Amino acid sequence: MVCLTAMLTAIAGISFAQQGTTAGPAYTLEECVQYALRNQNNVVNARLNRQMSTEKIRETRGRLFPHANITGNFTDNLKLQTSLIPDFAGDPNNKIPVQFGTKYSSAVTGEITQALINSDYFLGLKAAKVYDELSIREYERTAIDTRVQVSVAYFNVLVSMESIRLLDANLAQFGKTLKDTRARYDQGVAERIDVDRIQTSYNSVETQRANLQRQLEYTFDVLKFQMGMPLDSSVAVKENIREFTDDMPDSLNYRFMDRPEYAMQRVQIELDRLNLRSKKLQIIPTLNAFVNYGFNYFSERFGDLYKTGYGTSAVGVRLTWPIFNGTERFYQARQLAITLQQSQNNLNYLGQQIQLEVRNGWTQYRSNLASLNTQEKNMALTQGVYDRVVLKYEEGVATSLDVLSADSELKQAQNDYINALINTLISKVKLDQAMGKIKAE
Repeated sequence: MVCLTAMLTAIAGISFAQQGTTAGPAYTLEECVQYALRNQNNVVNARLNRQMSTEKIRETRGRLFPHANITGNFTDNLKLQTSLIPDFAGDPNNKIPVQFGTKYSSAVTGEITQALINSDYFLGLKAAKVYDELSIREYERTAIDTRVQVSVAYFNVLVSMESIRLLDANLAQFGKTLKDTRARYDQGVAERIDVDRIQTSYNSVETQRANLQRQLEYTFDVLKFQMGMPLDSSVAVKENIREFTDDMPDSLNYRFMDRPEYAMQRVQIELDRLNLRSKKLQIIPTLNAFVNYGFNYFSERFGDLYKTGYGTSAVGVRLTWPIFNGTERFYQARQLAITLQQSQNNLNYLGQQIQLEVRNGWTQYRSNLASLNTQEKNMALTQGVYDRVVLKYEEGVATSLDVLSADSELKQAQNDYINALINTLISKVKLDQAMGKIKAE
């Protein structure tokens, strides 16, 4: 790690913020993350879901307030129902048909009810609070995922810029060699084939430089997308790659309980426990108080229906006690108990998963870091080989093929270094995420 820091520190003062594809405000990584936490689509939706859970709690509380409603009906008795009654004026054994009621009838009633005993209301209020806790954990997980995604995109930008910087150095070195070879050819010291070989390789490097520039533009677009920034906006970066090559993290200093997924599973267990309790408490009676007042209207003619109303009013309590509803509630409760047990098992399993994920992340990070240190040394060695071959070529001891071979080895070493660099940075972010060290805010 010391070698890496030393080499990067030796880089001549290059302002990476000025290497953005377009002029625009420059951001640090943390500023990019904060922008994303305000604007990224997934985070915005998670925040809205958090607000929705707040409204859910208010909805549940609203059930405890009195409920009032008005009902009305109108009936046109096209044919009144006929009943048979004894003939009290004659022979009581005889039955005579009679019709009761009027052709038209109507009623309007207003009623206010208030729950006095209802287990679902109070359990629902507690469940709503637990659901609110779940939405908080979901927001934290979304925010952490956004931090990781923005970090990876930011690192890709920096690594792309580092690739261009290394390639520009190659172009400068190769351009000097091409210029010297042409001068020697003009003097009759070098052959035309040497000029053509070096020119061909130089053209390839120029094309690669243009491809890297386009790739850099795309990495900026990815960064803007992860930030929730419009793609037609302009953005630049303030930091450079060496600011993120810090010390190796301590894999032993973590708690898997810090992971939002673990907290979410614990909340899920509480929800399952409340569902089971609610099902068991369905045997408890519900008691509601009510008061109503209304008017009834009767008439043989529709035009006279609402001329006279007969008031009616009542006050009382209504008890509902589900003594026996078959055996379905019993088996539903057993199913919910199994669900609760599964959630508890999943919590234990999740703890093991997190530990395994940390160990895998630690292994990947250490392997990538070792590869980075090796590739850094290899790049320095191949740079030295290239410089010595060019010097020999200028002295007429080496051939142009030797120069091209050394240049090819140098570019391969630089590519290996770049790949090791991005792998190390990304694996470190993933390791921090696995250990729960990346926080939402």
